[in-house]
Amino acid sequence: MQKQQLRLAQPEPKPAEASPPKSRFANHIAALQTQPSQAASRWQPSSKRRNIWLFGLLIVLSMVGVVLSLTWSSVDIPLSSVADILLGRPTAQPAWRTIIVDIRLPRIITAILVGMALGLAGLQLQTIFRNPLAEPFTLGVSSGASLGVALVILLAPSSGISFAALGSNVFGNLGTVGSAIVGGLSVLGIMMVVASRVRDMTIILLLGVILSAMTYALVTVLIFFANESQTRAFVEWQLGSFTRVRWGELRYFVPVTVIGALIACLTTKHLNALLLGEHYAQSSGINVQRARWIIMGSASIMAGTVVAYAGPIGFVGIAIPHLARGLFKTSDHRVLVPATILTGIPFALACGILAEVPSSSLQLPIDAATSLFGAPVAAWVLLRMKRGAWM
Repeated sequence: MQKQQLRLAQPEPKPAEASPPKSRFANHIAALQTQPSQAASRWQPSSKRRNIWLFGLLIVLSMVGVVLSLTWSSVDIPLSSVADILLGRPTAQPAWRTIIVDIRLPRIITAILVGMALGLAGLQLQTIFRNPLAEPFTLGVSSGASLGVALVILLAPSSGISFAALGSNVFGNLGTVGSAIVGGLSVLGIMMVVASRVRDMTIILLLGVILSAMTYALVTVLIFFANESQTRAFVEWQLGSFTRVRWGELRYFVPVTVIGALIACLTTKHLNALLLGEHYAQSSGINVQRARWIIMGSASIMAGTVVAYAGPIGFVGIAIPHLARGLFKTSDHRVLVPATILTGIPFALACGILAEVPSSSLQLPIDAATSLFGAPVAAWVLLRMKRGAWM
């Protein structure tokens, strides 16, 4: 009798409330948090074999891009002559040696560095902001770096330094690169503070637009007080180009960019944890604030260096990470970081070939070529966001 009364006294279980539908990205994050073993088991030998094939394909595409960049431009040079020049053999046209060694090889190395650096910077920013449209250009990092470069270029005459000397000595190179990195990191720091208080992706992107407008206004003021030759030089730099970089600049461009890329490669564990949320990262023993600043420093180093030497370039940071995710079907940064590097290289080489307008003396700004390729990818990301999925 007492047992029956106890059973009657027990409250009836409440019906489970219907949970709101989750996006595919939210479901993916929840699955990784609650069932990490199942998430890890997704990448079995079949997926690894597929990844190896994809890496091989991207390497082949990069090699094809290098060959086309060497042979196909305003002056078409036969592949056999290119091989003779690279191997130190005599050629029928001595001028071709100058074109290959002094112009096209530095341009190819610049394109490789730009594709790698902006792709990795975009991947890092999309992860720490958890925003699919985050990249140096949309967040105002490139604008901040441009302001830093403008301070060096446009104020150089007042310190007795000519613009031509900026790229030909250690002070000019390190001063320009350092100013670009500091400018980009300053804007990124402001964005990070706002993002810690505001979770709305639209507000964060609008703030990036506002900061870009503010830095552009400051650059306009500097241009107004600069002399004509410095203004012309700054405008030419602002158009963006791979051709402007020579071997002297590459002595600084290569090591600084590689340092930023190495930091990205060494922080894949932190990027994976931050993708799952701040609480998950803290429970994994990661110092979230320090990890964010290290990652932001890496992104600023790469984006700032690219801006300093190649000019402000848009859409690469959006397009490359999403193309890598789409090809490799993963959000694991241990795969995405090398995938982003190998996806960015042929992308940038293709943009460089398009900007050179083969068999013509015309040359387009590199930003025009990257926008033609990258803008459709950004539109595709927006459509996926509308459906609640972007990873």
